[in-house]
Amino acid sequence: MKHSLIHRHGLRRMWRGAIAGLLLGSAVLGAGLAGAQQAWPVKPVRIILPFGPGSATDIVARAVADEMRIELGQPFVVENRAGANGFIAAEAAARAPADGYTLFITSNTTQTNNQFLFKKLPYDPVKDFAPIGAINEQYYVLAVPKALPVNTVAEFVAWLKANPDKASYGWGAAVAQIAGAAFLKEVGATATGVPYKSSPQVTTDLIGGQLTFTVQGVTSGLQVLKSGRLKALMVSAPQRVPQLPDVPTGAEAGVAGFRASAFVGMFAPAGTPESIINLLNTTLMKALRKPEMIERIEVCCAGHFIPSTPGEFAEYLRKDRDRWAASIRSAGIQPE
Repeated sequence: MKHSLIHRHGLRRMWRGAIAGLLLGSAVLGAGLAGAQQAWPVKPVRIILPFGPGSATDIVARAVADEMRIELGQPFVVENRAGANGFIAAEAAARAPADGYTLFITSNTTQTNNQFLFKKLPYDPVKDFAPIGAINEQYYVLAVPKALPVNTVAEFVAWLKANPDKASYGWGAAVAQIAGAAFLKEVGATATGVPYKSSPQVTTDLIGGQLTFTVQGVTSGLQVLKSGRLKALMVSAPQRVPQLPDVPTGAEAGVAGFRASAFVGMFAPAGTPESIINLLNTTLMKALRKPEMIERIEVCCAGHFIPSTPGEFAEYLRKDRDRWAASIRSAGIQPE
């Protein structure tokens, strides 16, 4: 009996020790995981863009990258992957590891319009991405070469109708394509459409006279327009933009349907930890509230900030898809 009692006491001590060891091990492991999460980021973060240097999205992305580097203490490196209507960049971002070290700053082109312009995409704009936050909305301008003998939208429409075989327009983003096609349909004119990898290339050919017109972001075309190398005929904003105060709105120019705008927003690959998504959103929203950031964007970019939570941005995207689907149908553009 005595040996049995000692044996039972020994077993109890052994089990208590084992349980204590397991609890201690779990606590250490939990603390280690929490520490790993809190440590993010511990290396440079890559931001993929679907457009080239000098585009509206590029200008905004670089401003955001500078602020996030300051806030989080790691480089945020912008990587331009222009071409194929954003397919190249979107697929690269969608297939990247969901660890927070690859982000995607993009616009309506990849996340809204492509699904209505193409029958098949190499990525899913909804399922493959986690919305982090919207940054801003930007407006567009209809521009023509300096040498074209027109100075108003009415004169330009008359020229288009008199020269249907000579007219052409280029675009480096889906929003510009849709806006250009919608403009032609509204005024009853025709022109040959020419796709480009990115908006700056469109601007170069427009200056050189290889194109008749383009619809491009005010941001990417602002310096060229102010220099006089191109002529701005109207803007897509509901009111005149401060950067081009002498340029009428579509409504003022007699083309009320010219109301294009595009968002710029930040995404991560689907499956990125929620803690990282929330930290990125908090950091992004803090950057957008900084006076120096506001001034930097106001100087270069015609538009307005649209700060949001990840959930609010997801709802914004849903409404944006509905809006552009209707615009594409109205413009008569068929999926390729």
